[in-house]
Amino acid sequence: MSAKTKILTTLALLLTIAITLGACTPKVQLPILREAPDFTLTNQDGLEVRLSDFRGGKVVVMDFIYTSCPDVCGMLNHKLKIVHDKLEEGRKQDLVIISVSFDPVVDTPEVLKQYAIEEGFDIPGWQFLTGTEEQIRQVADDYGVVYELVVDHEHESDEEEHEHEGSQEPVRGFTHNIVVVLIDRDGMVRKTYGQTFSLETEMISDITSLLR
Repeated sequence: MSAKTKILTTLALLLTIAITLGACTPKVQLPILREAPDFTLTNQDGLEVRLSDFRGGKVVVMDFIYTSCPDVCGMLNHKLKIVHDKLEEGRKQDLVIISVSFDPVVDTPEVLKQYAIEEGFDIPGWQFLTGTEEQIRQVADDYGVVYELVVDHEHESDEEEHEHEGSQEPVRGFTHNIVVVLIDRDGMVRKTYGQTFSLETEMISDITSLLR
């Protein structure tokens, strides 16, 4: 056997070993963090939705928003829409997206439904949920969501002075953190994305690993 043949044979053997080892290397698994706290809220169609109803069949991605949010909430939901759209067609039916509003005074089922339609989020499996203030506060506390109502009376005064006569509604908004929760088919929290969530590819990879 020539020296060149020996070298090629050795390289081929090494490549075979590398491929074999790669195939045998276990895939990275997301850790089980805890059982997802259950809740029952009302969706954009006025129907009761219980989180535990999705156990045994669906992977859930859940975020917390309010429809009049001027920036981050809309951007967050657009990211989730991108994640949904980029999943393989056969896997989309096993994914449920839940957006819980922490502004139940404004975000009634009717408002949530209109918001979903206008923003292009009215896709199968996307639940926009509301409830009483007490219910929403409990769910938020269970998942580490911190929010606080901010009423801008100064803006209200400006509006009254410069644009309209009579009383004006104060401008309402919220300060809040960003929490996106990934829950597996067994109702276990597998990952929580926070302020650093920026790459849709990360979530797509995580969801796909749970949909296998």
